[in-house]
Amino acid sequence: MRVTFARHVVGVVTLTRRGLFFGQTVASALVSRSCQRWSKDTARHVWLPLCRAVSLTLVIASTAGAASTWHVKADAAAGGDGSQNRPFATLQEVEARSQAGDTIRVVPSGKPLDGGIQLKDGQRLMGLGNPVTKSSGGARPTITNTSSARYDGDAIRLANNNLVQNIHIDGAARAGIFGVNAARAQVRGNLITNNMIQENNLPRLEALWPKGFVLYESQGNHFGGITILSCGPATSSYCVNYAPGRPGVPSMGPLVIADNVIRDSNLEGIMLLSDGGGAVTYTVTNNEIRDISLQLPRPEALTPALPIVRSRAFTLIALNGSNATLNLSGFRADNLAPQGNYAADGIVLLTGGTRPVVNARLSDLVVLNSRQTGEVNNGDSIEIQHRGATDGVLNVDIRRADLRDPASANIKVLEASNPTNGSYDISISDSVLSNANPAGMPDAQIRFSGASGGTKAFKLAVRNTKISGIGGAIGVLNPNNLDTLNVLVENSSFSDLTQPSGAKPTPAINVTHPADRKLGVAVIDVGGGALGSKGRNRFVNNPQVDLSITNGSAATAIRVDAANNYWGGGAPVMAPAASPDVSLSGNVTLSPLKSGHLTSDPGR
Repeated sequence: MRVTFARHVVGVVTLTRRGLFFGQTVASALVSRSCQRWSKDTARHVWLPLCRAVSLTLVIASTAGAASTWHVKADAAAGGDGSQNRPFATLQEVEARSQAGDTIRVVPSGKPLDGGIQLKDGQRLMGLGNPVTKSSGGARPTITNTSSARYDGDAIRLANNNLVQNIHIDGAARAGIFGVNAARAQVRGNLITNNMIQENNLPRLEALWPKGFVLYESQGNHFGGITILSCGPATSSYCVNYAPGRPGVPSMGPLVIADNVIRDSNLEGIMLLSDGGGAVTYTVTNNEIRDISLQLPRPEALTPALPIVRSRAFTLIALNGSNATLNLSGFRADNLAPQGNYAADGIVLLTGGTRPVVNARLSDLVVLNSRQTGEVNNGDSIEIQHRGATDGVLNVDIRRADLRDPASANIKVLEASNPTNGSYDISISDSVLSNANPAGMPDAQIRFSGASGGTKAFKLAVRNTKISGIGGAIGVLNPNNLDTLNVLVENSSFSDLTQPSGAKPTPAINVTHPADRKLGVAVIDVGGGALGSKGRNRFVNNPQVDLSITNGSAATAIRVDAANNYWGGGAPVMAPAASPDVSLSGNVTLSPLKSGHLTSDPGR
């Protein structure tokens, strides 16, 4: 009996030490029951003290690994122990002493903590004091990293299950917050300023990295205020280059980026990149990006002159079998580039490699260009792109967007580097698109530009949306082979669409397909057609044609349905009559206007 009890107790202690019991509850319960049972034994005077000793051992074992809280303050006295009253004075100290699962509290100070910090799994890095995104000045919990000697100039590096909250990151030499395979990371309520500025000293910026500063790289500049790379088990050049010690994982779990402000910095705002076949879900809510790259000189004016430079508020890139799910809401972006060859895009969703998939829902967005700057061939409020991808998928649902004054398009669907067999399923609803910016290429505010390869499907649905200002409204300008073309428009307004002085008028809705490219099933339904459009669109005060369809394919007709719309009160005027509303050219079939037209303006 006594031997059995001894073995039982030793077993419980061993299991506890091995971490098989989390906390003391289960282990203590087992020992307590054993103590009650064997305390009735004749040798009670032996077993009862042993029980008490074992219980104490369990308490010690269960609390030895408990998480700790550490404090750090930039102007603290040297020799602190990390307590609230004697905080550490440097990031290096708190990084060395803290363990996985600990909480690190940054105490507001008049100067920043320099050198950057690498978090451990489960750690929380939290700034004390007022919310940094709303405070107007004074002491803040501030972190920086002013050189590339430590962590390549990144201010905060993520591990797994981290929370970074209420930190002011100011003057980091590279990324403000950077993570590779940072599973279940949460980045909340931080302020990031002067990122990659370094007093705008270009020679100093170029000297920070052996291969040249990322500032003026055309496509490789994937660093920003918040930069997170998610790499699956397949080979990933990005993970190999930027974090070779982080193994790829098949699924990242949800990543949360919420309530952050990124401003007065060079290059990207938020950069999310997935590669190597992994699956990742991003929840990005209520972030503001503004005043990006505004102090930089024109790239084309430098010696030697440089090509187009990226300057984007938000970018998601999915490569090589990656499956990215994005929920982006409450996003605001403004003033994204100076004059010159800058691709000053608000939101970019891009695929590359083989079989990448993006499923994105964008809602409650505001993307502005208050200074009406930008380079003529770039500068989109939202850009959706297959770039050299094979079998890529882009499913994008845009709701309640306010998009204004791009240098190019408000929503540009773009193919580059000859992608093949890609598909697009894009919907826009309850939105307002306008343009008062005379710069750029105002051929359409929603624009699809195919490459010379082949596209599997392009599907566009526009509902309850108002489009006005410079440029046409919808342009499907397709120079490639296309298997499926579907355009549905209902309950939308196309009004006061103008052109810069001397420019050729652009139709409100313009679809063209060349004679030397194949075309599969093609339906344009703006009312009463096969795609289910209810019509009720209004075409008002447009000096150009409202609906223009041109099809050079002799093999396949484009079907057009255009019933139940308002064309100014009467039936639509057909070309070649003077001042036509509708122009059809080539192999186009206009279905009978079964329900006629609206005689009164439905308004929007």
